[in-house]
Amino acid sequence: GWPEALTPEPFRGVDHAGVFGIAGAERGPAAVAEVAELVAGGAIGGELVAAAGPDLHLATERGVVVLDTRLMTGWELVSAGGEPCAVPLREIRRAPGVQDGLF
Repeated sequence: GWPEALTPEPFRGVDHAGVFGIAGAERGPAAVAEVAELVAGGAIGGELVAAAGPDLHLATERGVVVLDTRLMTGWELVSAGGEPCAVPLREIRRAPGVQDGLF
């Protein structure tokens, strides 16, 4: 059973994409790559276009790149100073078609 402090409610799905800046007509271009790892002497900089969970979506000269902030542990955060994207990237491959329902 449920604890006294909790009351079961019917499911009401909510799309939070707009809150994270990734929805509707104002949605920018899709991410083209993600940072694979941070390396000594590397740099990544760009305009923050969206954030969701630990992921920062940065508009760079290569397109939108996703940086998982958990990779940043132990690294010094300094201005990229206009440096080009110089870290290993993994291309994001888009699967054609539409995802079916999960259940």
